[in-house]
Amino acid sequence: MHTFTSRLAILIGVAGLANFAQGAAEFTSLLPREVVPLHYDLTLRPDAAALRFTGRVEIAIEVEKPARKITLNSLDLDLRSARVDSQPAKIRIDHGAQTATFMLARPLKRGTHRLTIEYTGPILTQPSGLFALDYTQAGAARRALYTQFEPTDARRMFPGWDEPAYKATFSLELDVRESDGMAISNMPVASREPRSGGRVRVRFEQTPRMSTYLLFFALGDFERTVVQAAGTQIGIVTRRGDASKGQFALSAATDVLSWYNDYFGVKYPLPKLDLIAAPGQSQFFGAMENWGAIFYFDRVLLLDPSFSSADDRRRVFEVVAHEVAHQWFGDLVTMGWWDDLWLNEGFASWMADRVTAQLHPEWNQALAEVDSRESAIRLDALASTHPVVQHILSPDELNQAFDSITYSKGSAVLRMLESFVGADAWREGVRRYIAAHALGNTRNDDLWTAVESAAGKPVSRIAHDF
Repeated sequence: MHTFTSRLAILIGVAGLANFAQGAAEFTSLLPREVVPLHYDLTLRPDAAALRFTGRVEIAIEVEKPARKITLNSLDLDLRSARVDSQPAKIRIDHGAQTATFMLARPLKRGTHRLTIEYTGPILTQPSGLFALDYTQAGAARRALYTQFEPTDARRMFPGWDEPAYKATFSLELDVRESDGMAISNMPVASREPRSGGRVRVRFEQTPRMSTYLLFFALGDFERTVVQAAGTQIGIVTRRGDASKGQFALSAATDVLSWYNDYFGVKYPLPKLDLIAAPGQSQFFGAMENWGAIFYFDRVLLLDPSFSSADDRRRVFEVVAHEVAHQWFGDLVTMGWWDDLWLNEGFASWMADRVTAQLHPEWNQALAEVDSRESAIRLDALASTHPVVQHILSPDELNQAFDSITYSKGSAVLRMLESFVGADAWREGVRRYIAAHALGNTRNDDLWTAVESAAGKPVSRIAHDF
């Protein structure tokens, strides 16, 4: 995610339970561990005019030991019915814990089962969960739908295991009106099936294993401009009429993706990468790294070539570089728990500085890095400061963690460690880390171990002091 802080405010297969439990047990969880998700089949029917949607989710689950109840995350959803295989379940909601528990008359045996839930929910008017943005186009009122799930708002659109360590695959299907416009998600459209009454069923290809907070879809009167580069279809999605304003960002994404493919030593793994520009703004964030479908408010992505400045272009390039870096560091390899949010965001900030300096030396990125570091130092000097690594125990605590300490101080610490071990050893460590943990979850010590192995220097001991 990209927040408006410091200088940027100015400017594949299903995992078995044994493998899952071995990794997930290492991470904090607010949910019981006896049942885990493997795959979500999610069907949504949004009604943008009424600001409501109906949903159905079928979750392939694996049960570690006999259980008579299943607890997962759900927030502000009306859960109408639930069953496991053919057995109906009673539903108990805990609003404070943001959970739903499904209680069964007969215990589930160990092994794979299918949990099916029918429900309805609200389409919000603030960027959280499934939300609507209203705007005017050629004098006419328009409404588009988008999703924003980081950190803990996927539970507002579907009940599920809404924690980063519970990775699963997703198959998304939308039942929409033909007049609703273009549908965009993490993966390409697999099929569009006309239905009666002017409706269409849009199915997307199955995602790789990923965390719930990275799922995304948008629906509206969009234009999509695409190029083919680095073995990937790269697209800019804008409201109709704004396509020309996305050309610089499209060019930036093309250059950055190619550079990252080389740096990480693992090519971008999805068939497409869309940058989606949305009208409006938020005081909390400017962009979000949904895998294969990055969301941006248009003021941080689009440029009017008739009057945009060099500073505007630099700002757009930095934000694009930050979010594309997350496609590896955050999406392909994901923190096991939110305590390591600093590493996720600090690394993307550091990586954006690195690629900006490499591809645009005329911008003197080193000066911007100093400005970013100094803004973090000023905040760190206050009595209200906090450690870079924070132990997160609730969504409320997590929402307060997106600040300059997390982003800018985190980036400065990483820059210091790279200088200590050397750029080549650092890159080799990052490559080993990405290759070893692809599609999995990690904690920050996993990165230090990989860099130590590559550099032969005591990175862990130094990193722990910061």
